[in-house]
Amino acid sequence: MPENDDTQNLDDIFAAFTSSGPLATPAGAAAAQHVARRRRTTRFVAAGVLAVAILAATPAIASTWTNQDPPVLPANTPTPTLTTPAPSSSPTPSASPTPSATPSTPPPDGQIGKTELGDATLELPAWPDYLKEHCPAGRVKFSDGTAQLAPNSELRIKITEVIHADFDRDGAKETAALINCSGIEMGESRVLAFDRDSSDNIVTMGLVTGHTDDIAWVSKIRAKGTAVDVEVVDAVGEGIVEGFAQSQWRTYSWSGKGFVQSGGPSAFPPNPRVTDLSISGDDVQLVPDGADTASGTLSLTVSNQGPQRATDPYLTVDLPGEVTITSLPAKCATSKTPSGTRYQCWLPALAVNADSVVDLPLSAPKSIFDGAQPGQWEAKIVWGFTGTDIGDGEGWPYPEPDGAEDDNSANGNVLLAP
Repeated sequence: MPENDDTQNLDDIFAAFTSSGPLATPAGAAAAQHVARRRRTTRFVAAGVLAVAILAATPAIASTWTNQDPPVLPANTPTPTLTTPAPSSSPTPSASPTPSATPSTPPPDGQIGKTELGDATLELPAWPDYLKEHCPAGRVKFSDGTAQLAPNSELRIKITEVIHADFDRDGAKETAALINCSGIEMGESRVLAFDRDSSDNIVTMGLVTGHTDDIAWVSKIRAKGTAVDVEVVDAVGEGIVEGFAQSQWRTYSWSGKGFVQSGGPSAFPPNPRVTDLSISGDDVQLVPDGADTASGTLSLTVSNQGPQRATDPYLTVDLPGEVTITSLPAKCATSKTPSGTRYQCWLPALAVNADSVVDLPLSAPKSIFDGAQPGQWEAKIVWGFTGTDIGDGEGWPYPEPDGAEDDNSANGNVLLAP
């Protein structure tokens, strides 16, 4: 029916829809602004949403377009995707509490006191060859901090110091002990670390440090964080005299397999009290110089082979019977021996690689040469004799470097020239 022919109105509505325009157009300038805003904000609205909007606004139009093809979406408009609505964000009911996991077994407590360690059976590594017959090794039973290979043994082992630190960083402390095996004439010191096993038995972690080519003794230990600080003394030669050797602190840490040095000096500088002196001389022939006397000269050559300047070499000369030195050098003293006379003299300083000749004028009665030779002269050169007075016989000389030749003494015959 013509009065119901709304085709033109539908065409206008469809044109407005396909151009993204409003279905109801406001009037005036405000209307123009509204249309512009509307076009900017609805350009990429999904077709399904637009269809719902149209149907909601004009039910009659929706029924008219039921059998029509759907409108074409504007270019670059993303195709709507059907998605399942996300579940609500309401909190998930918490599960009933479950028992927490069993904590790991704590590490054994390796902090062992000196008294307990001193009455325990400890596993000790072997000692050097020269001490194997004197110092026990393997499983050694201690009593009151000491142990011996045999009751009458000259040497014994003694635990002198104990410290504690977490060497392996497992949260529990371990124990380090300074242990000596020594006697009157020889000995060795070392530092060992101990822990406990899961059965609470004392076990040996390992050797921290001991004697080496340059370490002659270990004198003290102390804890330093998770490491062991060790005071070591240098190997200055045959025997160590207190006050002569150098000392320094070195740090040792656990590597997971053993202890390694992790701090402090790795070597000693040349010891300022140690140098290699030597002495040499020949037979002395005394020549008659009067009715009943004979005289001659004992020439001794003193050498300093280094590495230090000898500030005050100390010379000792033993002469037989009635043979005497007629003119003594400065700073000398004389004493009697069972076989003759001893002369002890301080000599001037001697530089490294320098030689000094000491001439000693000798005299003796010719009668001592009748029938038998009077004997030999003996001389010795050392540095730094610790006696305060010449001839007091107290104290010790500075030692010589390791490897030095045994040439700081000499001897020869005293003869009457034909």
